[in-house]
Amino acid sequence: MRHKFLKDLGIDIDDETKDMLNQFDLNGFLDQISDNRIKEENEKVEELKQEIQEKDKKDEGSK
Repeated sequence: MRHKFLKDLGIDIDDETKDMLNQFDLNGFLDQISDNRIKEENEKVEELKQEIQEKDKKDEGSK
């Protein structure tokens, strides 16, 4: 996609540059996946913490 944009601007790119752009896109994509997984993990940890706190409150109330 980036190489099409560069071509539209009138910038010629060779195969080596295309490979580097594709690699950059792949790395960015993998970074985004990693960031999403970290966010999901943090959300799950917070969810479990809340469940534990609620259970502890119920246990204390029944004593």
